[in-house]
Amino acid sequence: MKLVIRADDYGYTVPYNMGALKTIEEGITTHVDIMLDTPGTVDALETIKNYPWISVGWHDHFWGAPVSDPKLIPSMVNEEGRFKFRKDQSLKNECVFEEVLLECRAQIERCIRILGRAPDVALIHGGSPFELAKKQVCDEYGIKYNFMYKYDTHSSKESYPLEEFEHLNITMATQHSTAYKPQESTDWNDRKNYDPVQYFLDDEDGILKQEISISAWHPGYLDDYIVTESSYKEARPIDIAALCSPILKQWIVDNQVELINLRDALYGTNEYQNHLKVIHSPLAIQK
Repeated sequence: MKLVIRADDYGYTVPYNMGALKTIEEGITTHVDIMLDTPGTVDALETIKNYPWISVGWHDHFWGAPVSDPKLIPSMVNEEGRFKFRKDQSLKNECVFEEVLLECRAQIERCIRILGRAPDVALIHGGSPFELAKKQVCDEYGIKYNFMYKYDTHSSKESYPLEEFEHLNITMATQHSTAYKPQESTDWNDRKNYDPVQYFLDDEDGILKQEISISAWHPGYLDDYIVTESSYKEARPIDIAALCSPILKQWIVDNQVELINLRDALYGTNEYQNHLKVIHSPLAIQK
């Protein structure tokens, strides 16, 4: 089977980026989802240019501060000039379509100015005016979206890709009811059981049965900004260690898992495997 290892929240802060990069250089990360409005965005974009075998997604949380002039998007910001829906996503319904469109374009153009290109992929969640603005911007800049089947092992809920991507059979387990369940507990004794390596060894979501699977994690170092802002804390450095784990690498070898990036998944290229072969990695698939 083919596996994409996605590092989420890239661009959160500079220290966070350092942790994500460790999993690229020493681990198994093949794709980064980047925030384009957070303190570490510029550092993330400038740095990822040195890793062309890594695909890039638009992690459009809108958790930081606007890239466009806050005065031009009053329906999206609070009195501090930050996005007002950071902790209450329902407030997105109050946003004016044209303002969301302006901010989305500003974020993508920021990416293009620094990285030299738009992100490869994004996700559109539903048909609200907010999401429709994102969809329009993705279409304008050639960003692929909604390309995978998303499922929850326990509830069996699924979301379906666009028709053009159905034949690729790309799947992604939500992982919340399995991998991240301990981290979502309020009990510290439960949270101590969080173990991404064991998640793979037990194959809790059946990813080995899939043709192409995406597994998403949050590898990054903590700093005061993230500790203040995020509900995920101790999971992040644990994810760094897990994605660099020799045990997990051996699991990949033993199960003949082919690591790929998302461009490889969408277009049938071999960018990530070619990189592994060039560096003589034992993770490279011998064909």
